[in-house]
Amino acid sequence: MRGGLGMTRATILIPAHDEAQVIGRTLWYLSRGLPLDKFRVVVIANGCADATAARARAALPQALVIETDRAGKCHALNLGYEAADKNAPVVCLDADLDVTAEAVVALIAPLADGRALAACGKMDVDTSGVSPAVRVFYQGWRTNPYFARGKFGGLFALAPEGAARVFPLPEITADDEFIRRSFGSAEIAFLPACRFVARAPRTLASLVQVRRRSLRGAREVSRMGKASPERGSARRMILNTLSAPATLWPVAVFLGVSVWVRLSLMRERSGAAPRWERDLTTRVEG
Repeated sequence: MRGGLGMTRATILIPAHDEAQVIGRTLWYLSRGLPLDKFRVVVIANGCADATAARARAALPQALVIETDRAGKCHALNLGYEAADKNAPVVCLDADLDVTAEAVVALIAPLADGRALAACGKMDVDTSGVSPAVRVFYQGWRTNPYFARGKFGGLFALAPEGAARVFPLPEITADDEFIRRSFGSAEIAFLPACRFVARAPRTLASLVQVRRRSLRGAREVSRMGKASPERGSARRMILNTLSAPATLWPVAVFLGVSVWVRLSLMRERSGAAPRWERDLTTRVEG
């Protein structure tokens, strides 16, 4: 990257495991208008059996691309953090999201002036091409009062002091949940101006896989002594339907899928090796 240490406005870490089909799109969105002499972009291709690293270099030659044979998002983020400017904010970005330079600039603003240790934005979910059940699920998902404070996951930023608090990350599934619970609510800034797009799983089966991984990871973080700050959200969602009856069916579908996921996790063998249930339905060329 151009620019010396101390000149960096932020380091953007993008862990990528077999993301050859989407990494070019992600870097294209990100790099439009991004002053590459001020932002350090680090792509960490981990355990890839495809051309993720080559496509990242082709899409953004200014990026630092790190390759490791060891798969694992936390390991990848730790490697990326080693290459980060420790005096500037660190932005963590999933490799399959559409994020603009303007969104990143908005995200790091409260970290640069010391107002917060972490920051998150607002996630928009693209439900085009999904099954009807998935579309209704996300209609209910959007009513969750938890999102009034943004979506901490997929894209978030840490001030230098905040990054030093959580790195190096332990080997866990839910890295974003671990990081979120490492800060008090007053230490996290929500930036509505930072909007990014995630693509919904196209099938109900793939949605359930993703939700299983998310819940399994959250429980792992809870066992580490980091309690969830969003208790009671399901009850509030149900109560809110009294004043907005049109949301009753979407909320019912959302809660029904959530119960289904919890019951399916109960059937897992205790002590079974953790699985990374990845959504492949959204890994399409773009």
